[in-house]
Amino acid sequence: MKKTISLSKTLPLVILFLASCGITFENSPRSLSAELPDTLVEGAVSTTEAPSVLETVQIFLAKDSDEGSMFLETVEREIEPDGSVNTILEQILNGPTADEQERGLVSPFAEGSSLVGTTLEESTLLVYLDTLDGFPTDDSASNQLAFAMLVCTSTELLKGIEIEEVLVLLRRDDQTTVVNAPVSDGEPPTDGEPVRCSNYLTYLQDSQLPLKS
Repeated sequence: MKKTISLSKTLPLVILFLASCGITFENSPRSLSAELPDTLVEGAVSTTEAPSVLETVQIFLAKDSDEGSMFLETVEREIEPDGSVNTILEQILNGPTADEQERGLVSPFAEGSSLVGTTLEESTLLVYLDTLDGFPTDDSASNQLAFAMLVCTSTELLKGIEIEEVLVLLRRDDQTTVVNAPVSDGEPPTDGEPVRCSNYLTYLQDSQLPLKS
């Protein structure tokens, strides 16, 4: 006849053995997952349910003037809010919609650059991109305008957050590199120096002044 081993008798012996091996026990289970910030998070978790509310936000795109130069123009977009500024800034990289193009809105961005994430350090917004492939490659007005759209949208149009200046960085292969943004006004920034919307007054119309930052 097989003997039945009582679990109540053997369990204390097992615990004593494991404890002697340096393995500790807790009285209650503990969650090993922490809530991640919305910075530098790739592939954010999404749900299959459509959000119940859309949020109307404003961004800067570019518009040709009668004289042939380009200015920043405020446009409204409806987005699915996720509690971060990432989805708003992504609208700039996406460029104008078909309806906006019919209204003369343009963008200097080409396909190739994606927003990795953002962080806020006091009043400086750090914008992380994966590449500058979508930006114009020289120090032309188009390249200045591309940065103006990101910087001025961040400092002048984002609601509920106080941003005075923006620093653009590249984040790739766990390496971070600061981008020296080309400016149209003021002294060119030194290495690692953020820029303000006042560095792009050339592309602002009188009705958009004074600036918040």
